[in-house]
Amino acid sequence: MDKSREIEIKQRIDAYIKGQLEEDEIQELWNEFAKEPELLDLLELEVNLKALIERKTNASHIKKLPSWTWHAVAAAVLLIVALVQLFRVETPTALDQFVIQQINPSEMEYANGIRSENLSITTADSLLNLGFQAAISGDEERALELFNEVIDNFDEEPYGSKAFLNKGILLYNDSDYKSAILAFREAAERVESSRMITEKTYWYLGNALVNVGELEAAHEAVFQAYQINGVFRSPAFRLLKKLSNDLGISDYEDLNIPELD
Repeated sequence: MDKSREIEIKQRIDAYIKGQLEEDEIQELWNEFAKEPELLDLLELEVNLKALIERKTNASHIKKLPSWTWHAVAAAVLLIVALVQLFRVETPTALDQFVIQQINPSEMEYANGIRSENLSITTADSLLNLGFQAAISGDEERALELFNEVIDNFDEEPYGSKAFLNKGILLYNDSDYKSAILAFREAAERVESSRMITEKTYWYLGNALVNVGELEAAHEAVFQAYQINGVFRSPAFRLLKKLSNDLGISDYEDLNIPELD
């Protein structure tokens, strides 16, 4: 969600709690929640984070709000959540509805272009690109061979993390989740400076762990992806919240979310 949009929604909720909205403005706000239920998730997270900070902080430079303020906000959010749920035609409840079924091969990593000063592409770059092309064309067996060749002969960065990530995607799509987990973990250990590869690795690792029933490890991996605040943040939050519910994590303090400065 756009940052300005997020700020605007929070301001309107705050005004609603304080009784500063007219009837038509309240109705408009509720309509937006009905159309975009994920706004409720965002708001609920923010409320819990603020409440956590309010409980923990003793810094004199922070002006504390009365405790009833957070209680009122939380109560209002829960009321809105409950009422909006009544109007949802279908609410996904099964864990597998939050998990990726197939990963698009276009999500694989390939060579970013010519690297060396003499304008020649490296062998590892060529192998990655050939593997990517094979995967896109539907020749998964050939793609796997090429990525394994990179792993066996060019296990250095950035080639190692890319090859293991791509291998994990192929194995995931073949429903070989245990082998995919090993590949994704290898990618996570090797990646050095790429936020995108790191985010992909933890997001897909979390999904693979869900598929083998390792929910606590999945929770940890998905949280790593969520913290990066990249392209998978929204689906990561939804899966993270579902895993938290299934694991009985009712307090956001249990998510190990760091306190804000």
